[in-house]
Amino acid sequence: MTNKTFRQALARAWIFLVSLALAACGSVVSANSVSPGFTGYDWQVVAIGHGGKVTRIPARLEVALQFSPGGQFGANDSINFHSGTYRATRDGFTTGVLAVTASGYAGHDPAILLAMSAMGPFGNPATYPVRLTGDRLMVDVGSYTLTCHRAGPQADAPAPTGTG
Repeated sequence: MTNKTFRQALARAWIFLVSLALAACGSVVSANSVSPGFTGYDWQVVAIGHGGKVTRIPARLEVALQFSPGGQFGANDSINFHSGTYRATRDGFTTGVLAVTASGYAGHDPAILLAMSAMGPFGNPATYPVRLTGDRLMVDVGSYTLTCHRAGPQADAPAPTGTG
């Protein structure tokens, strides 16, 4: 495991644990009892549209969205991980306040820079419209459109004890 990979995994685990603690204290949005088709899955971002241009996102970057059945949300832009909770709405989802890792990026890869810009708005509580067709999910995030492919089921995280 490379140093970068190890740091990313450690940061993801830390953010995940912090978001669980926040959820246990009731300070963020909880999951809705209605489960639209996108909840309970990991979604690999395969393309990002912005300014009339669509850019393919290589799978090696691991840009993804996660929607656990119990309301935990994650967004990986390949450098930072955003995590917290979400609530399904009639036409999309609403996020609560999200925690985010604070890894810097000094590179110039246009796909990474685009993914970071597209995922940034998730840090603000808002409602995000989605369109689901089979294994394809389209998410509108401000002026960006994320095209995602279903990558597999997202397990529910165990509830933390004694943190609220």
